[in-house]
Amino acid sequence: MSRLVHVNLLRDDERRGHSPIRPRVMVPMFSILALAGVAVWAGLSFLSNAMIAAGNARSEQQISEQGQTVRRYESVVARKSALEAESDQLDRFLDGRLLLGPALAAIAEAVPENTALARLEISYPLAAAPVRTAPGAKRPPPPGAKLRIQGVTSRPRDVEDLVASMRDGEATNAFVSAWVPPGSFRTDAAPGTFRFEILATGAPRSFSPPQKTLPRRAPAEAGENRGGNAP
Repeated sequence: MSRLVHVNLLRDDERRGHSPIRPRVMVPMFSILALAGVAVWAGLSFLSNAMIAAGNARSEQQISEQGQTVRRYESVVARKSALEAESDQLDRFLDGRLLLGPALAAIAEAVPENTALARLEISYPLAAAPVRTAPGAKRPPPPGAKLRIQGVTSRPRDVEDLVASMRDGEATNAFVSAWVPPGSFRTDAAPGTFRFEILATGAPRSFSPPQKTLPRRAPAEAGENRGGNAP
């Protein structure tokens, strides 16, 4: 008959402990879990940094593209401003021209049948030295062209009509005033004829924006031949 032998392999501290999980099992387990957590945190941090870096790169690329767009826009705006300034200068130059040809043609058409022009002179005064003005004050415009007409007529009334047409006719765009100088209307050597002289002042040449409508003065406002002795 066999006998059972009981061998106690537990230590005293283990036999008296009531926890079913021993520290020698828990410590390695917690260490593994901590390492796994650190690895997961490191991976998430790396992924987050990578995403942030990619977003920053996209933002920098967009900023660079927008900067190029802004520079192109500024270049177009600057070019547009330069073209507008050049066009404005051309318009001012065209508006500042004194078209004497149409004015002289209008004068020739206004000459009555009983009147003949013997001499016609156009002169421009010499440019004067620039005059200093106070800041903000307008400088006086330079004088315009001067027209001198000499002729012969058999009807003194025709001279008045010619002066009036120069003041208020189509020639007004080039000459702003016209008059018969005192003593210039006199009897000619031929019977029934008279010699006369007419002076006209042209509009000053200016490159400022032109007026929309040119003022036309009546003969009474111009001084009625400025004291001329034409009958």
